[in-house]
Amino acid sequence: PSNNKMPRGRKRSAGTTTTSVSNTTSGHYIAPGGGTTSDMAHLSHTLNLSPDAIAAIMNCGGQGVVGVGAGSRTSRRSAGGDAGGEGAAAAVDPAMMNVWGDFMSEEMSATPAAAASTVASTVASASAASPAAVGKAAVDSPSEKPAAAAAAEPASDGPRSYVLPIQPRMRLSNGKKSNNDDFDVPTPGLLAQTGTLDASVPGRSAISKDPLTHELICPTLLFPTSIFGKSTKIAFITTSPTACHSIAITSTGAAYGWGRNETGQLGLGLSSAVVPLPTLLQVSGEENLTFVGAGVGKYHTVLVGSNGLVYASGGNLCGQLGINNAGAKGIDKFRKCVVMGQISGGEEGGEEDVGCVRIVQASCGENISALISSAGHLYTAGSAEFGMLGNGETGEHIISAGKMGYDNCAKFVRRSVFCQSESDAIGGVATKMMTGKGVDSAGNVKCVSLEDSATICLANVSCGKNHTVAVEAPSSVGTPRVFTWGSGDYGRLGHGIQADEYTPRLVGGLRGPIFATNHPVSAVAGSNCSLIKTKNGHAYYVGKHKQGGESTMRPTLVDALANNGHVVASIGAGSQTVF
Repeated sequence: PSNNKMPRGRKRSAGTTTTSVSNTTSGHYIAPGGGTTSDMAHLSHTLNLSPDAIAAIMNCGGQGVVGVGAGSRTSRRSAGGDAGGEGAAAAVDPAMMNVWGDFMSEEMSATPAAAASTVASTVASASAASPAAVGKAAVDSPSEKPAAAAAAEPASDGPRSYVLPIQPRMRLSNGKKSNNDDFDVPTPGLLAQTGTLDASVPGRSAISKDPLTHELICPTLLFPTSIFGKSTKIAFITTSPTACHSIAITSTGAAYGWGRNETGQLGLGLSSAVVPLPTLLQVSGEENLTFVGAGVGKYHTVLVGSNGLVYASGGNLCGQLGINNAGAKGIDKFRKCVVMGQISGGEEGGEEDVGCVRIVQASCGENISALISSAGHLYTAGSAEFGMLGNGETGEHIISAGKMGYDNCAKFVRRSVFCQSESDAIGGVATKMMTGKGVDSAGNVKCVSLEDSATICLANVSCGKNHTVAVEAPSSVGTPRVFTWGSGDYGRLGHGIQADEYTPRLVGGLRGPIFATNHPVSAVAGSNCSLIKTKNGHAYYVGKHKQGGESTMRPTLVDALANNGHVVASIGAGSQTVF
């Protein structure tokens, strides 16, 4: 603009446009900030946009544009109305759509048709009655939300009918996979590894400058013709940010383990501290048992049997094996775990009832283990430090001078309380040390239990070193929600604060219209970070995995992938790496 003064008699007011675009006199003020017709024409020529597009941009007051009908956009201010009736912005020419506009258009294209048509008809009818009718309606009825705001809100929560039963996260031997195509269940294939094959080295010995023969500098197939024949396909693999051992399960349900075995975490006894080659794992007395999942921690391993039962081996200092024996500091052979309420594993695909709890997924952190049943229920065992059990407390107490203890859990107990912050419940944002609504006098964020807490079903769970992230199962109402709990260092929980959460808490940053049709489907936890994958193959990151740099406190799109057309098929996170 050639003049930065506002025309006399013009005042800015929230929710209104400030000028009219009808005057064509070159020296007349027609845009906020004192812009003239010649200024607008110059911008139109320089930016290669139509005059109407320039007018809409100038009049939106930096509030962006929202769609009000097929092939057209208006400024958010014009959608809200012009109380003075002087300058309702014209529909934006499609040529003004930039990268961000296209992205938002794509992400929000799934707004329910009924809601979209309601918004369009409301704006159209109000505009027909009066140029300022839309804004006037908002002023006259302050208790009612503007149509544009209503369209931007996610579907209301209510009783959810979940897609059940939850299935193992591997393609079964019969060729079937999870009962929902959103789950990133890989096609069975060959096993490859990169890095050292000497499990005694990581974290203990310096890395040699010149790679040795057992140090794989690029993904290398492991024994494709010997241990794993040509007809053997790997359907599931797992390790963890703190573990130095790995588990692979074939499409026929055979489990193989290799790596560090100092505490008997591979269930092969203590004959060797390191198992260099993939070795078949079995449960004593059940040699024909097949497996559909596994989880590994720093010192322990949990295997999920096809019979719906769970077996564990390794260190048990915090009760993370879930064998209901807190006195046992560790075992070197796989033993059946104790799951509260479980008498049997039930039948594959059958419904759970009293005494029948069928476990289908497992994940482990350093001293924590988490399970998911076919009914979508969450079970945890192990250390209560940082609130990792998700039971709302740590039970911290003094054992002796300078030594703290926690109320750990030595068996798997269901956790059925889920919460959200008060500010999230009303659509706001609250952070630690703020004052006002949603924050208590000590500066801590207030949380309240979700109304449907007791009936929430989960489809995916992943444990990091000291925190856990879980994704809700698909349902008939709303989009799947993401919950995190445990250690909040580096903002790894995604709540914008560095505070521990003792109860699974809703991640508010992963809700809203952007996720209406691009909802979260899976998540993984690294040592100090979390990754969430959405239906359209976008990855969101929170936390920190590098030794230097700033932490990412809220879920942030990995735009280097999304903006370049990459579709993420699978995600993984380690101690200092993400995949």
